Amino acid sequence: METLPAPRKTRAKAVKAAPGSDKRWTGALEGMHRGLVYGWVLDIKQPEQRVVLEVLRDGDAIGTVTADIARGDLADTFASVLPAGTVTDVCHGFIADLGIIKPGHQGVVTMRIANTDALLPGHVELASSTKPPVAARSAVFSDGALRLHGWAIDNRDERRKVTVRAYEGEQLLAETLADITHPATRAYEVNDHGFILNLPIKLGDGLSHTVRVVDDRGNQLNGSPLTVCCYAQGVKALLPDDTGVLGSAIDGYERVLPRSLAMHHYREWHAQFETPGSVPPLPDALAALKVGILVHGGQQGDQAAAARTLASLQQQSHPLTHVFALEPGVPDQQRALHAMLQAALIARCDIIACVRNGDTLAPHAVTAALHGFADAATQLVYTDSERAGRPWFKPAWNPEYALASDYPLDLVFARAPAVAALPVETRANAALLVWSLLAAQWEAAQQTVVHVPRVLLQSDTPLSAQEQQQRYEAATTVLGQVDTKAALQPLAGPGDAGFIPRRIVRALGKRDRQRSVSLIIPTRDHVELLERCISTIQQHTKWENLEIIVIDNDSALPKTKAYFRKISKQGVRILPAPGPFNFATLNNAAVDAATGEIVGLINNDIEAMHDGWLEEIVSHLLQPGVGAVGAKLLWPNGMVQHGGVLMGVGNVAGHFGNRLAERDWGDHGRNQLLQQVSGVTAACLFLRKSDYLAVGGMNGVAFPVAFNDVDLCLKLRTAGKSIIWTPYATMLHAESASRGTDDSPQKSLRAQREIDQLRTSWGYLLQHDPAYHPSLNLDAYSHAFGGLALPPRDRAPRQAGFPVQVQDSVL
Repeated sequence: METLPAPRKTRAKAVKAAPGSDKRWTGALEGMHRGLVYGWVLDIKQPEQRVVLEVLRDGDAIGTVTADIARGDLADTFASVLPAGTVTDVCHGFIADLGIIKPGHQGVVTMRIANTDALLPGHVELASSTKPPVAARSAVFSDGALRLHGWAIDNRDERRKVTVRAYEGEQLLAETLADITHPATRAYEVNDHGFILNLPIKLGDGLSHTVRVVDDRGNQLNGSPLTVCCYAQGVKALLPDDTGVLGSAIDGYERVLPRSLAMHHYREWHAQFETPGSVPPLPDALAALKVGILVHGGQQGDQAAAARTLASLQQQSHPLTHVFALEPGVPDQQRALHAMLQAALIARCDIIACVRNGDTLAPHAVTAALHGFADAATQLVYTDSERAGRPWFKPAWNPEYALASDYPLDLVFARAPAVAALPVETRANAALLVWSLLAAQWEAAQQTVVHVPRVLLQSDTPLSAQEQQQRYEAATTVLGQVDTKAALQPLAGPGDAGFIPRRIVRALGKRDRQRSVSLIIPTRDHVELLERCISTIQQHTKWENLEIIVIDNDSALPKTKAYFRKISKQGVRILPAPGPFNFATLNNAAVDAATGEIVGLINNDIEAMHDGWLEEIVSHLLQPGVGAVGAKLLWPNGMVQHGGVLMGVGNVAGHFGNRLAERDWGDHGRNQLLQQVSGVTAACLFLRKSDYLAVGGMNGVAFPVAFNDVDLCLKLRTAGKSIIWTPYATMLHAESASRGTDDSPQKSLRAQREIDQLRTSWGYLLQHDPAYHPSLNLDAYSHAFGGLALPPRDRAPRQAGFPVQVQDSVL
């Protein structure tokens, strides 16, 4: 086995290769500190290449790492080992995270050039620790756009959190505290010194900017300065319309590596992307539509507020916009709204909308909204809104979330015949009028209610308590019309919520409670997990016709066998399923054997936390058109592990809520309110057995371990079924506690194959999640609602169902 020229000490600098030397690589494994192995390696013959290394423990490969970290401290060393005149950068360092090796384990770690026999000089004992170089104390790198990532640790006091600042010249661009877990430093004791620096959007001008990053003692971070060069509008905006293969390649790149901007840069983002020029011209048929806007309620008697509203309406780019406003001092609001509505109908307006007095519309608001009426079947169009500088990026039609939050009501456009068809009593106030319009479309809303995903309405004042109460009462009235078994229950929410939060409670009748339910729990030993799972379910479940099936996938331990005998006497079915672990086929076999009309897929690391959880899930599952229901899952530390599946994260899928605590409100209540999502995890997923079988169950060939639940939910969604997530059924989940993580080479390759399969099967839909928003981030290391997409994705008008398009493969 070839060994590279060894330095005199483990951390010594390498010597310059002798002229004519046939040695290709030089470098060193310098040491290990708190689970991070660090060093450097340089390809002498191809210094522009980044060397891939295998991490060895006692000679066996346990992982790989690429030497691509900047090592400014070794610039002179790199120059000395290369032939004279050779130019290279300083990005040849590496840091390998050994967090997968549990503390206390023994062994010797070495590094080998991948696919060769060449070892780096030096080794480290797992039990040892050396003082790390600058690269292990700090680092900064760019995501290719306007977010800088890295870590910073104080040499003098590792417990102190370092403030990191970014400068262009002497101008401070951004600062933040290095106090988050960074994906590159997940080892046990160094997991909270990471940071994300959000640079201002003005740097997204396509020019090169030199950005210097320092800590709070003025020391430059390793990797600083950086050159930032990006175009906020996206690379495709620089290409001609007919881009062919190049455009497809760029599109694939931007899907896999999406860029985002921090939410606190919303005002600058809005100024760049929500402009009249961003809306295409209307086709002739839509351009001919006459729009009537009724100005109602709000800040009555405030002449300045009225002037703002009227001015924004008079500046609309759509020329056939007609305004109907209240006369000052009119005491009877109900008669006034009725009179304005009658006037709009007499004037033969084709489209009617209500705008609250004091609110303003963007100049292109009416034009953008009219695009939503391109389909003749569309009856209602709603848009996004902004209140006190805070945007509300809304989902496509989502009836549960609408009933819980009034989210569509800020700005709704309706076809005049739909308005005229309503009874006169619905004109008591704008809230009742709009909720009545929604109720009239309830059964057909997936085809007749359209969302235009643009922030077109702005308001500087919150809704008054009276206005919020009117909306709540109107929603209550409508729910009584569309679902006689349901009721709204007010919830406590933050003072600035802007609406009265509410829970949808659906009563279960005697016949519903007699339906049979089968819970399916796969396991392989790990009896301590399984015992907690089953015991907590038994403790908190009072369902009369309940079947529990344990799928035994080659359990071998005597204590497991003993536990199986114990629970068998309690009526739990043990279904033997020998062979390699394949989560999909295990569940398919169990569903076939289940006697329940309803099946619940449950992980063996799930624990029930409260009574009534099953009743909550079943009550929503039995609603017409519902395909599956999932619960709110918590990690043992009380943080949310699962708040529904979000499509498109890193061009795959991820979870809502991962940076929220159980009681956090979330974006406009998304962590506390019932809502439709595009998928839920099979760690706790309930559906009708007939629906499971109708869509072919889980795909054990394409998705043996991961994403089988996502694939199942997407099949249900394309079949016209909805997926509901409820925060009122809360379970504890130690994710992958029994299966383990994908940390071995074999598991990693299998996981990558499943990612590729998901992209191949559902590539287009991953970018068009109706429960999310095209203006919000999809970068894998952030969190849902944590940033602004840069640039925003397709903001065409959308319906609740998945868009109909031939599936495309984006790998």
